[in-house]
Amino acid sequence: MSPPLMALQWAVNPGSGVPLPPRWGWYVILYFFVGGLAAGCYAIAAALDLAGEPRDRDTVRTGYLLALPGLLICTLLLIIDLGRPERFWHMLIKSKHVPALLLKYWSPISLGSWILAVFGLFAFVAFVGAVVDAGRLRWRAAERAVAGVRRLPSGVRVAWLALGILAGCALGGYTGVLLVGTTRPVWYNAIPLGGLFLASAASTSYALLLLLLLRRGRAAADPALVKLSDADGWALLIELALVVLLLLMLGAVARPIVSGVYGALFWIGVVIVGLVLPLLLHVRHSERSAFAGLRGRAVLVLIGGLVLRFVVVMAPQWPRVPPWHL
Repeated sequence: MSPPLMALQWAVNPGSGVPLPPRWGWYVILYFFVGGLAAGCYAIAAALDLAGEPRDRDTVRTGYLLALPGLLICTLLLIIDLGRPERFWHMLIKSKHVPALLLKYWSPISLGSWILAVFGLFAFVAFVGAVVDAGRLRWRAAERAVAGVRRLPSGVRVAWLALGILAGCALGGYTGVLLVGTTRPVWYNAIPLGGLFLASAASTSYALLLLLLLRRGRAAADPALVKLSDADGWALLIELALVVLLLLMLGAVARPIVSGVYGALFWIGVVIVGLVLPLLLHVRHSERSAFAGLRGRAVLVLIGGLVLRFVVVMAPQWPRVPPWHL
């Protein structure tokens, strides 16, 4: 394993040769969170684009505009977290056999690097199309390229969007798989973590899109926002069910997550603030308070998604790794 991969995943005990658990902090937490938002916003936008309803065009454009910057931010966080950031390209290319590609399908790190790269292609194409649509890029070559893409057969377009959605789902869930692939007991036993992070990526992305559309003056009763709100409610229910499943599967091993200071953060920040309260606001709101309720719910979901990743990453490492570790 090359030095950057070893730094990201784990070091090896020189005496026994057994891999040591990684030391992860805020770079990885934010990478997980922002990467989930980028993946979720793209997948939601692509799904709506595939449906082809005109009233969803603003949502589609917003999702596409968010995906690429989010991907660039989380990629930068990933590179900074490497032991040797200047060697980040070793994650995709064999350093001693340039330009031979490096793909270890059995390694979550290697597979995740390729998921980022493939998703980046879909995010870039969608971003360029959205910028041209919004009139923010008046470059003739880009406009011709976008027009040419739109003239492609519908089957090609459907296949492209479907593959992009799959790439987004892979990015949204693989971060949980990355944790499961380590040697730390809590993570190693947390089999539903990939699904949980994917559901959280969906719920937080719906919340972010709702917030941005509300800031643009869209009414809470707007059909596009109602659609996003209902979908967010389902994503939250799935996320809550996966949290319960995770705790049941972990059993006593879940102690670092559910007890102590981190336990308080988990029960208050994730379960109550991030899941239960948003679901209650979704079910019980009046027309008069719909706008404030929708905005407040979206903020709570985003807070809960960030706290979820913080607790899951940091609690199993305490006290070896402090909560402020980068």
